[in-house]
Amino acid sequence: MKFLFEQSLRILTLGFSLLFASLSVQADAAHKLQEKLDNISSYKATFTQEIRDEFNIVLDSSNGYFELQRPKQFRWVVKDPYEQEIVADGVNLWQFDRDIEQINVSGLDASLDTTPAAILTKDKVDIVDDYNVAEIASDTPSTSIFQLSSKAEDALFERLLIEFNGDDLVALQVSDNLGQSTLIEFSDVDLEPEFADDHFTFVAPQGVDVIDNRKEVADNADN
Repeated sequence: MKFLFEQSLRILTLGFSLLFASLSVQADAAHKLQEKLDNISSYKATFTQEIRDEFNIVLDSSNGYFELQRPKQFRWVVKDPYEQEIVADGVNLWQFDRDIEQINVSGLDASLDTTPAAILTKDKVDIVDDYNVAEIASDTPSTSIFQLSSKAEDALFERLLIEFNGDDLVALQVSDNLGQSTLIEFSDVDLEPEFADDHFTFVAPQGVDVIDNRKEVADNADN
């Protein structure tokens, strides 16, 4: 009986040790990622984007450029195969589909809160408290890859991979609950771009239909 008790105690102790070691590794990875994200106050790069379904079939591919100024200001411009511009001005999120000459505008906070974009655009994101983080081993010393899953039940993604080359953000891969994945690769990265004060101000062209979803949210709140 004493032998069985001692064996059980060793197994239990080992289990707790492995658990705490795992939590420690996750915390280290989260702090490391937090530091890299905190270093990005502004950012500019070109991108290619590819969306695949659960069978790994390509659904869509596009390219363009991305500009970011924290907090909550960015411009995502698709040049090919269709022209689209998504602009966050700090308060509103504007989506301009040039091919159909239509603009959708919504409140920025409501649009970003549970999305991967919040990690890059908000002034401060608490990676340690809000996400489960693991660092994935890489063969290249300068490459750091992090895997994230949100602790929030209403998160719009299942898994997020973030890749850095040194301090440069070079890739994102988002997987949702339906098995669809989006891979974004960045090039020509600039971590110190200079933007004019009004660079992220969006002015709707005359004659373009504007669908204002902010009014719908306000009306629903009043009701």
